[in-house]
Amino acid sequence: MSMTLNEIDRALRDLRLSGIRATLETRVLQAQASQTPFLETFAMILQDELDRRRSRLLDRRYQQSGLDERATLTDFDWRFNPKLPRQACFELHTLKFIAEGQNALIIGKPGTGKSRIAKAVAYQATLQGLDVRVLEADSVFASYALWSGADQQRQLRPWLDADLLVLDDLFLARRISDSAGELLQTLVHQRYKARRSLVVTSNRVVQDWGKYLGDQTMASTILDRLMHRSHLLEFEGRSYRLKEAATRFAQQPSDS
Repeated sequence: MSMTLNEIDRALRDLRLSGIRATLETRVLQAQASQTPFLETFAMILQDELDRRRSRLLDRRYQQSGLDERATLTDFDWRFNPKLPRQACFELHTLKFIAEGQNALIIGKPGTGKSRIAKAVAYQATLQGLDVRVLEADSVFASYALWSGADQQRQLRPWLDADLLVLDDLFLARRISDSAGELLQTLVHQRYKARRSLVVTSNRVVQDWGKYLGDQTMASTILDRLMHRSHLLEFEGRSYRLKEAATRFAQQPSDS
């Protein structure tokens, strides 16, 4: 028994094949016009559905990640700070370190592009279908201390299970609370055991982490696990943010 296009459309809706629904009529007309063999047309129709599902997965991964921009390395101004570890940044962007369960510490002065590079790597990971979580470290750690135990456990799970966890601007406020230190230790320790990758950005040199944690032993334990299988990138040079602010100021019309 043959089906009308309306009946086929209802069946595709019931089967949740919206990618096929969106292109079916076009594919049918295309096949009729070019006399395309059935299997070739059928393969294109299936590819439409696969493309839609991949697009939805990538959108979901991006929404879940906590990223606030779709950063890339292509529009990064490498000429502004020629001493930045450009090759090491592109190596991270290959995501090989995630496959190998390694970490990355990006340390350096404010405004030199640390967060931008970390977020570009994170966005590339979402494009590859990986589960990514990006946290503004100090603010999230402060909020975590105020949550109930059940809420803490519910939120902790995705941070532990993600293929990549980014802790951005760690120790921005210098001293962090004891509960934040314990959370940091848990994240580092559990992800180390599971061989899941961490990217940490910070303005603070690692030698001072014990001071900001208020516990030198805890700092040593955290750093031992972070740096065992790790890439250390040091960012020096002028601040991009100051450059952009100066450019905006120079473009403002002056009062006459």
